[in-house]
Amino acid sequence: ALPICSRGGQQAIRQRRGAHIECSLKFEGMPQYGMDGGGDVTVNCRPGGLGKSPVILDIQCRGIHGKLGINSGGFGGRLHWAVLGPGGEWQPPTMQPDGSKECDAVASSAGLNKDAFVSLTFRPGHVPDRIVFVVVIQCQGQTHWLKAHGGQDFVVDVAALACEAGVGVSDSANPPRVAERPAVWDALQAAKQAAEESVAATKSTTTSFKPPPRRRRKQPAVAAIPQSGKGQPLVKEGAAGISDNAGTIAWHVVQVKDEVCVFVEASMELVEEMEVYLHWGTAPAPGCEWEAPPFVPAGATPFDAIAMRTRLEGQARAELRWPLAKAPQWMSFVLYVKAGKGEMWVKCDNGDNFWLHVLAAPDSGGPVASAPGKKQTVGQKFCDAETRSSHWTQFNRICLASDIFAGEVGKEEAAWLATDLCLADAKVLEWYRKSGYQPKDMAHAQERIGGNMARAMTAATDPMIRTLLRLCVRAVPRGNSGGGDAIRHGILNIMRTHGIREGHRPGIECKFIEQWHQKLHTNSAPDDIAIGEGYLAYLASGNPDDMWRVMWEVGKVSRADLDKMGSVGFNDHTKSGAKGLNHVPVHLPHMYNDVKAYIGLLRHVHGGSDLFSLCEACKGQYPDHDTECLAFSIFHGRDDPMSIGKILDMRRRLEAFLGKRDILMLDVAMEDQLRSLAERMDMGSMGRDDLLNVIGLLIEDMMMSRHDPSLQMGYEFMSRLTRGDSGGMERWSTEWCKMVHAACDRLALTCAQTADQVAEALQSCADQLLEAGKRPGSVFQPDSKALATFGEEKARCLSERVAAQLLKQVMPLLRRGAGLGAWEVVSQGQRGHAIGTVEVMAELPAEIAAGKTSVVAVVQNMTGWEDIPAGISAILLPAGQAVDTLSHVAIRARNQQVLLASCDEDGILQQLRALAGQCLRVEVSADASITWSASTQAEDTASATKAAPQQLKVTPPPSPPGPILVAADFTKHPKCLGGKSLHLAELRPDTSAYTVPISATVPYRMFEKALADPANAGIQEELEEILAEGNLAEARQFLIDEVAVPAEIESALTQALTASGAPAPSGDWQRALKGVWASKWTDRAVSSRKQMNVPDDVLFLAVLVQPIVPARYAFVIHTQSPLPGAKKGDQLVELCIGLGESLVSNSPGRALSATVGPAGQAATVHVYPSKPEGIFAPEGGTLIFRSDSNGEDLEGFAGAGLYDSITVTNCLHRAIGYADEPLLFDAGFRENMLRKLYEVGRLVEANFGGAHQDIEGAVNVDGSIVVTQSRPQV
Repeated sequence: ALPICSRGGQQAIRQRRGAHIECSLKFEGMPQYGMDGGGDVTVNCRPGGLGKSPVILDIQCRGIHGKLGINSGGFGGRLHWAVLGPGGEWQPPTMQPDGSKECDAVASSAGLNKDAFVSLTFRPGHVPDRIVFVVVIQCQGQTHWLKAHGGQDFVVDVAALACEAGVGVSDSANPPRVAERPAVWDALQAAKQAAEESVAATKSTTTSFKPPPRRRRKQPAVAAIPQSGKGQPLVKEGAAGISDNAGTIAWHVVQVKDEVCVFVEASMELVEEMEVYLHWGTAPAPGCEWEAPPFVPAGATPFDAIAMRTRLEGQARAELRWPLAKAPQWMSFVLYVKAGKGEMWVKCDNGDNFWLHVLAAPDSGGPVASAPGKKQTVGQKFCDAETRSSHWTQFNRICLASDIFAGEVGKEEAAWLATDLCLADAKVLEWYRKSGYQPKDMAHAQERIGGNMARAMTAATDPMIRTLLRLCVRAVPRGNSGGGDAIRHGILNIMRTHGIREGHRPGIECKFIEQWHQKLHTNSAPDDIAIGEGYLAYLASGNPDDMWRVMWEVGKVSRADLDKMGSVGFNDHTKSGAKGLNHVPVHLPHMYNDVKAYIGLLRHVHGGSDLFSLCEACKGQYPDHDTECLAFSIFHGRDDPMSIGKILDMRRRLEAFLGKRDILMLDVAMEDQLRSLAERMDMGSMGRDDLLNVIGLLIEDMMMSRHDPSLQMGYEFMSRLTRGDSGGMERWSTEWCKMVHAACDRLALTCAQTADQVAEALQSCADQLLEAGKRPGSVFQPDSKALATFGEEKARCLSERVAAQLLKQVMPLLRRGAGLGAWEVVSQGQRGHAIGTVEVMAELPAEIAAGKTSVVAVVQNMTGWEDIPAGISAILLPAGQAVDTLSHVAIRARNQQVLLASCDEDGILQQLRALAGQCLRVEVSADASITWSASTQAEDTASATKAAPQQLKVTPPPSPPGPILVAADFTKHPKCLGGKSLHLAELRPDTSAYTVPISATVPYRMFEKALADPANAGIQEELEEILAEGNLAEARQFLIDEVAVPAEIESALTQALTASGAPAPSGDWQRALKGVWASKWTDRAVSSRKQMNVPDDVLFLAVLVQPIVPARYAFVIHTQSPLPGAKKGDQLVELCIGLGESLVSNSPGRALSATVGPAGQAATVHVYPSKPEGIFAPEGGTLIFRSDSNGEDLEGFAGAGLYDSITVTNCLHRAIGYADEPLLFDAGFRENMLRKLYEVGRLVEANFGGAHQDIEGAVNVDGSIVVTQSRPQV
């Protein structure tokens, strides 16, 4: 709400066709307080809204630049203030005013904006008599505390100013109040009754329909809303808050036969004399310009050709009625309040107009009136500004971005800032849309955003945010406020000196110069540098083609862009009819020197982002003279690869000073220069040690930019091996190569994760921006082609891409040094071979078309959770997508006899891709390599027939004996629980070797029994309806949210666990239990059952409940190694740091993998661990609810991993450091650990009569071993 004009604070208010209200304050005649040494502070007091108005103090600081000698660079400022007590002491406010925050126990802080202005809004009852403050300014690395004359604090008598202005003074004879109104609005009730009668009449003549499922039973019941024949409700209602918490607006739209009625009710505290009006218009969509209404309802008075006004009777209610054929889609309004000679314009609490969907659906796009207090998200701000604002320029964009930078910048804000600024820098977004500005304003805005970016970067600790902010720095010119006015005067001087026609002034007629002159006056921007350089090239050669070419080379400015600068930005002053700047200029070569000098001015104001300019700009800001000399040394040797070390030294020196705008921009330029040098290196001709050295330097550079702990740990791991003690191993020995390969793999995964996160965040914003441009009412739609791959393109600009290229070059060399071939085989297929037609795939499909012959899939991406569709005979992957031996897809591959292998040489995979469409026989050779040869169609058909899936027989379980089975009863009721529970109970642990965890199981059919419980009446029916629609995600969430767990389960589970010495269930354990039940309908589970012809109604889930083991290490033991060439009795052991979820879920990276033979044989490590992240038990422990279905471990089908296991308290995810890990660097510790696990495997296998087992378990911190699961090996 804008205030009633008060003495000295006159406000210019304009409202037209739904445009934003503009307000400018004037401070003449207001109290002024002189600053010590120059400058002053002016204070204005005004009301803050309606009724019991808050008191607003507008405080303007002037003369800051002159006082502190700030010629360039922005500054940050704030008021350091408090309430002044009766004895002159500083006291905290009773409530923080809007615009301020607590600084310490007494003082508060209120930030100044770019104009050194701040408003403090004191709520009623919390207005102080006096405040005291000093002005704090931060610029050029220094902090200045500015006080009043004589070094005294500034003191403002708030009570006196408020009294003088008549603010906050209550008139006891006429106090503000909410206007009384009848409890029942007769007209509204009559309209609703007519609508209900209309629906009842319609129902009696139409067939009945089945309503959709409720979906959310726990929501409070609401009365059914009558529906029209077209599905739109006949009664729609809503509410929105009024700005400054001044009250609420409620509205109802009622359709009665051929008439539409809108009822609006306001609740605000107002004095009785005030008059309140709806100032309204109609629009085709929210956010659109208002249109002239085709019909003027009774009670509405035209305000102009577009807007209408309707009075709220009794300050409370207004009613509008349209014929149905002439009713608008949307209605938009603000409240206009009159009080004597004063007036107010009141908007919604989100700062927008109120928007009501009269005929339109509420979800048809745009800013709809919402619940009180709801604010626009940063994404909505950018989408509305870019696609719906009728007046929008690069200047407005930079101001909006700068304001966001000045606040708290999280991941969402950083992603949107990077997206918007980078798209604008690439000219994908409009720079000139029906608006202008002065060059000095643009120069100041560019300078301000640089300062705010530097402050945001200093505050950022999250690696993702820092990465996105550095993208922003690259997309914004340095800017300099010192030459803004000179741009306007400079072009005029050139025109007058050389006799160029200017407006009505006679002279040489050059349409290009005349139009460029207009642009420089109203839309000067960084693209003027490219325009100037192109024009200079034309002056030198006389060839217009040189002009267009140079414009494109310097700033990617096309002739189409020049057209837009006239058609969108400003009028055609040449009266020629041609568009914008797209003219061939008159050739005036004698202007060359003057234009060249003028381009220098443009670069000074709009440029300065190149390395040399930034080296110059930082003079006087460098930490010391040596650093300044080093900066220019780097510039002069910028093409020398030896400069990489100098750049790293330079960045280390600058790191503590990145809060300065120029230093930050120089640091980003140095990072870009180092990346450029690395990109230009001939990696193919570099030696292996040189490659490792360059990788280390590049990672060091990235660490300074990202501040990523995971990257730091990866660097320390690699640095110990390549620059430290080499782990006690000989450099380039077999074991050293294996370990360095793991270090490189860890770094590659960290780099890939960063790039993927950046790409995903930016692409999400770009997609939202594209979608916003397609909505009704948008005035601009971005180019879909430019936005389609925007995230991926920006991610490729990161240093992570160069690091990935270097790592890709060196990792095959390390594998060869480790004695490993190009291939790693996880599953050997049908007796070591597979036959099929080669197909290249981005990822595995859900299914292969029926009747298709077998497929050898060359797959680019693999998560490890995929199900292998019938018809796949082999899966061949890049090494970067290699999977763990016990990952979901690896188990499926071995069970289905599908050959699964990864290759670290892209050239080999390229050969296979080139054979797409050909039938091959793929074989695992004796040395574990993959070979292939041409095959026949007959062999392919025979292979496909042999591999065809058969229908599994799943026996439905009997009814359980009780809601919970304790571990001692597992073997008594083997058909009531799954293999996890049963096999665990069948173990007879040797406590000196291993133990098993305390366990209890919720048996089969308890889920179905819970659904039949009266407390869950109707759930089964609703679930079936949701499943019939195919919405599996909604079905799972529905079960988790809606099912009530029977009390008998809770009591029995508590008794079973506590009797065994485990803690009772606590926290939201029921959600974990229901989450396991709901996982019956995961996409993977449903797809797998469909593939194996298993009906849903024969699949049952038991749930095994255990205290989670606080593991130091997790392990998997295959008691007979599945690797090619393995000897009888060899075990394959895999180990990872943390919980076993990292192993079985195939999280990125590799676990330690080793073959362990009988006593007397040393273990052979195949792969050292490289997982960047581990999963750890929460502090204090928790329970895990593990799925245990009757569809697991069946003959011919391994169903493990299809259904979820869920902890009550979320486990912790932490980066893993390997630089001091004994599992890697203490050979004795590693050998002893592997030998102990071998013995555990031997004991467990013997427990099951010698049958080979897949064993999962954990190693505690004290070294004790816990077996959590054992099942027959596949």
